[in-house]
Amino acid sequence: MRGEEAWGTREGGRLGGVVALALMAGAASGQEARLHVLADSVSIGERFEIAVAVDHAPGAQVAFPAVPLADPEAGPLVAFGDVEAFDLRRLPPEIRGDVRTDSAVYTVAAFAVDEAVVGPVEVAVDSARVQTAAASVPVRSELTGPPPHEPAPLGPPDDFPSPVALWAVTGLVALALLGGAVWGLVQTLRARETPAPARQPPYPAARARLEALDAEAPQTPEAVEAHVVALRGVVRVFLARRLGVAAREATTAELMGLLAADARVSEGATEAVGTALQPTDLVAFARVRPPAEVVAQMRAAARSAVDAVERDVRAAEAPRPEAEPSPSVPA
Repeated sequence: MRGEEAWGTREGGRLGGVVALALMAGAASGQEARLHVLADSVSIGERFEIAVAVDHAPGAQVAFPAVPLADPEAGPLVAFGDVEAFDLRRLPPEIRGDVRTDSAVYTVAAFAVDEAVVGPVEVAVDSARVQTAAASVPVRSELTGPPPHEPAPLGPPDDFPSPVALWAVTGLVALALLGGAVWGLVQTLRARETPAPARQPPYPAARARLEALDAEAPQTPEAVEAHVVALRGVVRVFLARRLGVAAREATTAELMGLLAADARVSEGATEAVGTALQPTDLVAFARVRPPAEVVAQMRAAARSAVDAVERDVRAAEAPRPEAEPSPSVPA
């Protein structure tokens, strides 16, 4: 098991790939700031992440709004619209030609009702100020149930119908129930005679699904989104079945923490899972539509992650040879 300090160092490097994929959503020219919400919907007070990227000329100094070092439970620290920021992580810059991109990821929480407005976020580039556009995220309500209503007033009593029709209907219903019970018993006996097919193990099932996705060629933006969502589902289902963790319900950041705490999974396998899953968050939540060659790279990263975790788990489950007794030495 590795410490949380080492995990925090690796997380910044993997999130850099997430923000780099987000830059494909729009061309970079001059000083431009963009905001991406990495969640499709949240509950009131639930923490989620937003990414801020700024394009500028190399050599300029960039300062993102700072989050003071304090107890996150003590109260709000920095507000961006309807959300409050609790943590800031700077990501490594990327340089493409004469454009440099600085990025940062904030951990925030929303306390609005129905919908929260995120941003705008103002970033300092040298002496200038560059501001992102605002975004919105739906806020789920925790209250359910129909509204109370008044009971209907009592009316006059109805006349009792003849019992003959009721007896006839009751007899037909009894015959139908008896026939259904007999049919169900026959089907149960047949099912016991025919053994159910064995469920495919997690690793072969994941590899078979990945090979099926390799044969697909999504053309439209909607097909690309469905393809990538299916790809992230293969990785998460494999981790849930192979490791017994809540991979399908956890966020990507929470899943990375579960893998980092699992003694069977190495640091390299954990990083491979992060490299495979984090770019898919932008497709699922930020509506980024990568080109075909990037989707192919995402499938290759998913295969590498599945293979790396399977190797680690097999090595951990392999029986260790017993140590041979040392020969006795005469006195």
